[in-house]
Amino acid sequence: MVGPLLRARDGKLRTRRMALSVVDTSKSAQDCSSINWKNVQFEQFEHDEKYHREISRLPIQGRLRHMTLHFAKYAGRLMDDQAEADFRRIATDAMIIAISTANTLNIDLAREAIDADLSDISRDAFVKRLAISAGRMSSACERLDHLEDFPFRQVLTGETKDILAACLALFKTEGWHPVDDMAARLLPVKAKSIFHGML
Repeated sequence: MVGPLLRARDGKLRTRRMALSVVDTSKSAQDCSSINWKNVQFEQFEHDEKYHREISRLPIQGRLRHMTLHFAKYAGRLMDDQAEADFRRIATDAMIIAISTANTLNIDLAREAIDADLSDISRDAFVKRLAISAGRMSSACERLDHLEDFPFRQVLTGETKDILAACLALFKTEGWHPVDDMAARLLPVKAKSIFHGML
């Protein structure tokens, strides 16, 4: 009994350490500039490798296409009338997928100054930004299938950063906490694994 109990506790401690490592707690809880992007990206990388192996083992084009479908799905859902909890959950999912996409593209978010100018953004403006970016990324993926003369990487990188910036601006506007929300969303995904608490 001691072994499994220690592993379960270790899983909870690691989740708590993730929440603490991702943000400098000496700053305001809603201050997105306090996010430690290096830790955020590594934690997301570990999560994807352990809990989404079917995606992390796809060729890079397949992974990018999968992420683009996520963004399109979220944009479509947010076009519908969404309850408060649904909107916040979907916005959090979009941020998580943006970070995962940045990892796939090998974007160092700590060097990109994503949160350098976080202006307030309305929910409607956020949905529009997400829909436009998802459309542009879909176009890039489709052109890649045809091997067209097109700057695939530049478009996919630019739109990923735009989506992440929009997510951070929305969280700032709404007074939501990105670290807590991401951790809360990832926890039930981990719990679905038969190896939860052991990984």
